[in-house]
This record gives sequence, structure tokens and C-alpha cells, in this order.
Amino acid sequence: MSEASIVRRASYGPSSPAVGARGASTRGRIAEVSLELFGRLGYFDTSVDAIAKAAGVSRATLYQYFKGKDEIFLELLNDCGGALFRVARRIGALGPDEVGFDNLNWWLGEWSWVFDKYSTMFVQWTAIASSDTKVRPEITRFVRGYNHRIAERLAASGLKGLDPEVAAMTMTALVHRINLFVHTDRAYGRSAKDAVDTLSVFLQLMLFPDTPPSVLTSLGLHASADPSADVDALEVPPAPDVAGLSVSERTASLSKRAVITVNALADAGAAQFRARGYRSTSVDDIVESASVARGTFYKYFNDKQDLLAAVAAEIYSAGMAFADRIAEVDPVGKTSTLRHWLGTYVEFYDKYSGCIEAWAEGATDDPTIVSIGENGQLQMDIGAARMLIRGSDRYPFDPVVSALILRALVTRVPQAALDLPEPINDDELIDVLITCINRGFFGRQK
Repeated sequence: MSEASIVRRASYGPSSPAVGARGASTRGRIAEVSLELFGRLGYFDTSVDAIAKAAGVSRATLYQYFKGKDEIFLELLNDCGGALFRVARRIGALGPDEVGFDNLNWWLGEWSWVFDKYSTMFVQWTAIASSDTKVRPEITRFVRGYNHRIAERLAASGLKGLDPEVAAMTMTALVHRINLFVHTDRAYGRSAKDAVDTLSVFLQLMLFPDTPPSVLTSLGLHASADPSADVDALEVPPAPDVAGLSVSERTASLSKRAVITVNALADAGAAQFRARGYRSTSVDDIVESASVARGTFYKYFNDKQDLLAAVAAEIYSAGMAFADRIAEVDPVGKTSTLRHWLGTYVEFYDKYSGCIEAWAEGATDDPTIVSIGENGQLQMDIGAARMLIRGSDRYPFDPVVSALILRALVTRVPQAALDLPEPINDDELIDVLITCINRGFFGRQK
């Protein structure tokens, strides 16, 4: 098995004597239409029946080639996974010089090209990786293997101040997430090249903070002439109408016992969305976790989307408070409140990640939830951008892409850290985030 391979059940492959050329063509057609359906409908909303119909075969025939859509997805994932490994094998020497910086920029550009080519798989990969599916363990295994290869390259490059495995995990988490933002229209119109240029400088300084300024300007990458104006140019969408929608407002006139029950359901919903993903969570999962009857759930909520809306409205004001505070943080001051902000926000995001990602992944089209997500995300990004442009010795990053990088750091890296070969505790995680921010945005050794 190759290093890029993802394990799956043995089935009729193109070279199987039981299949032949005609069977290989059928198998390929099934995979091809599955990719199109995953891109158009999403993995979770694509059924085996829909795949069989689109491929022009019976359901029974499809099962001769694949055990189910999980196996089809893994077959497709092997293709893009193999492309990523081929790029990783070709990374040149890294370091604080022009050659090292050029090699890093090349790798990021190649990753972006692979992401663009296999964008359907990468977008669905993200949704599946955050859900309770049979595919998730295979994705985790693949990512660990890929990160280890990158870590070996970093160790050979003389990396100091960061553990190679942690640095590799952070790099791949950021690269994947930034490309995801671009390809899902969550990058405020920034192009893939703009994002790669800014990320190249950030990662170069994160890995090698002693890189001379002349090296950073040697490639003529995208930068900002007026960071403050770039931030001011962002258009804030209308504030969501959440009147009467939050858990607190819904329970204002209820008995103390009823309030306890509703809060238990809301907490259980948030926990189940986090553990299973919104799409994979059922009302039965929520009521079982909350230890209440199914009928009790419907006494207070219409369905799981109604519960999601209530929780989203409840946490909206907290999210705005985080956005206001990050805008005032001194990112390089000795008495910086950055550590406290990071610690509290990472905890907040972790608790409600399933609710936030339900909007981000397009799992619901409820207008209020969409409005909460769009407004909340932009307010947070503006706050982050204003914080980052306050550093006195910073590189002229595009502040908008910088905010995207910070967003990925505080939301994705804590999740990716759970899959490290040697897990790190909460304090160590915050140390990693602060180190990445200080080095990556400000070129500081610590």
C-alpha cells in the first residue's frame, strides 16, 4: 500500500478479472457521477439511489463495485490524497533565505492548485471530518501520515522553537482552511494568489522568524499599501433579527424547572452537533443526551434547526463581545491580554463549534441562522484585523487575509491538535497559538 493510500474494503477494481474493461468503465462512471453529486448536493444529501440513477446502473450493480457511498468517497479521496503526497515529496530545502522562502511559496502554490483541482473533495472532506461517519477515521489516519512527512522535512531544515510535529500540524491546518475559505466564498473576494502570498510570509516567519526583510520582499508578493483602509472597506451585513429567538428569551416566562429542561436540551444539542456534526445529529440523539422524553423536546422546539437557531441567537452577543475585545488587544505588549482572549475564545468555540460550523458548511439555509453567521464572522474578522495592524514592527500583510489566518489558527488548529501523535494540553495549545502569532505576524522569536 502506498503512503497516500486510504484503506478500504477489497472490491471489483479496474484490474480485477471478474470485472474486465466493461466493468472498469462502469466503476469509473459511478465514481465520476458521485463526484458531481457530492459537489452539487453535498456528501450527506447524496444517496446511493441517486448515484445509481445518475450512473445508469441498478442499486444492486452499484453494490458489486462499492460497499456504499463511504467507499466511493474514499476512492475519490485517494486521488487527491495522492496528489498532495506527490507535492510533499517535491518540497525543496526550507530556511531563512531566498531559496527556502521560494520553496515554501512554491509548495503553498502547488497545494492551492491541488485544492482547486479537487475542490469538491476538499470541501466535503471538511464537512465529513467534523461529523460522526465511518470515513472520518480514514481521513484522520491520512492527515497524520501527511503531517509526519512535513514534520520530517521541517526537522531537517533546522526548525527551532517549535516542535516539528506541531509546526507541521499547524501548517497543514492553515493551508487547508485558508484554501477552503477562498473556495467557499468566505475570503471577502481575496483570490487564491492573494491568500497564498500572505500565508507564505506568515508561515515563513512562523518557522524562521529570523528571516531578513529583504528575503520577504524578494518574491514581490501581494502586500497592503494601506491596511486601515483595507479593513474599513469591508462591508458589514445587516445585524440579524434575533428578538425573542434566544434560549434566554424563550425561557423568560417559564417555570424554574422548565428553564432547566430547556437549557439541558440546548446544551445537549450543542454537544451533539459538536461530536456528530449537525447533519448527523438526530432529535433522538439530543433527547437521549439530555435525558428527557422526545415529546418534551417538541414542547419547546419545532425541530433540531429551531434548536440550532435558539443556540445561535444565544451565543451571538457573546461572539460580538469577543470581536470587540480582540480589536483592543495589544498583540505585542508585555501586559498583553492576548493569552486570556485566546484561552476564553478557544473554549467558547470548542463548545459551540458544531453550531458555528453548521452555518459555515451550509448545513442549513435558515435566513436567521445565515444572518447570524455572516454578521458574526465578519465582525470577528474585522476585530482581528484591527488588532493585527496595531503591531509596530509588522510586515505589510493584507489585513483581511491576516484575519483569515488568525481565524483558522483559533478555530481549526485546536481541533487539529487533538490528532497529534503526542497530544498537548490546553496551556500548551495556547502557548503554540501565541508563538505562531508572535513569530508569524511580527517576526518575534517568542
